[in-house]
Amino acid sequence: MSTKKTSSRSSKAPTGKFAAGQSSARKNTNKGSDAIAKAAQSARTAGAGRLPAKYASSAGSAPGAAKAVRNKPKPANTPFQRLTEIVKWVDLVIEVLDGRLPETTRHPSSEEIFGNKPRVLIYSKADLADSAKLRAYVKLAGERPQSGPPEKLLMLDLKSMAHKNTFIEAALAVTAEKRAALAKKGLLERPMRACVVGIPNVGKSSLINWFVGRKKAKTGDSPGVTRGTQWIRVHPQLEMLDTPGILPANLFTAEDRQRLALLNLLPADGYDNVEIAKFGLMLMKKYYADRLEVYLAGLSAIEDGLDYIAEKKHYLGNGGRLDHYRAATIFLRDLRAGKLGELTFDKLSL
Repeated sequence: MSTKKTSSRSSKAPTGKFAAGQSSARKNTNKGSDAIAKAAQSARTAGAGRLPAKYASSAGSAPGAAKAVRNKPKPANTPFQRLTEIVKWVDLVIEVLDGRLPETTRHPSSEEIFGNKPRVLIYSKADLADSAKLRAYVKLAGERPQSGPPEKLLMLDLKSMAHKNTFIEAALAVTAEKRAALAKKGLLERPMRACVVGIPNVGKSSLINWFVGRKKAKTGDSPGVTRGTQWIRVHPQLEMLDTPGILPANLFTAEDRQRLALLNLLPADGYDNVEIAKFGLMLMKKYYADRLEVYLAGLSAIEDGLDYIAEKKHYLGNGGRLDHYRAATIFLRDLRAGKLGELTFDKLSL
């Protein structure tokens, strides 16, 4: 009787990922191998891609199981990977850009990452940017015909409490189609979900704090302060998810990286202060030579500006030599703090 049952079971040719595992299991008549075969059959019937964990070590020879384990999706570990996952589940994207570099601070792969999600572009640090130049740029860009997803552009000074309603109106305007679609399906009204994105230190967390009126999101003056994600209700119809900044360095050009470093939008260990200060002096001579004269008379006409700054301000190092590093560090600090005036360094297509 036992022999008949065994032969009957053997006459059914196994198919699927665990055929090899079942074949090897039938060669043994002990209870352990029979249990493995049953587990394989059960997993295949349920559509599972691998054997239950308790049988995995015994059935290591099953090629289907090994392949399934190798192909198991890896968790998103980097801020950039987490963001690409988050974007799939939100209704709109709020992209924060630095008003001093309105084009450079837009992520090189933003179109690919955000796809057809509606967007609100926020130009932050407007108090430090060349307001006339930035305002003209935002106005012209906002009037251009849109061929992609709905998009609104706003200039915001996050140190002022004004214009909150303007932002809410923009966020609701770009999601009008989404809200209408939900209502048509008879679904309960819910807040639109937005993720706040941008490269480090452009003001993502400051934007959320600007709304809630208290420090709900962690901020700092160094790139990469925000480490996790959190939902924050900023309006009955809008929730924002604060996210870490994204900056895959290999996607930015060498000159873009210099511009980002100049305004403290790259980690300090990623560039040399002296070289970036020289680059900054070159840009100042090109765009704002008059501001250099206000900062230090005669500076705009000098070829080696760091030598001149160190000499005039008496920055001396060992042996009485001019301290270029100190001159560079203080020049960068003053430029970033707005002591050389309102600046916008991108050559904007006005």
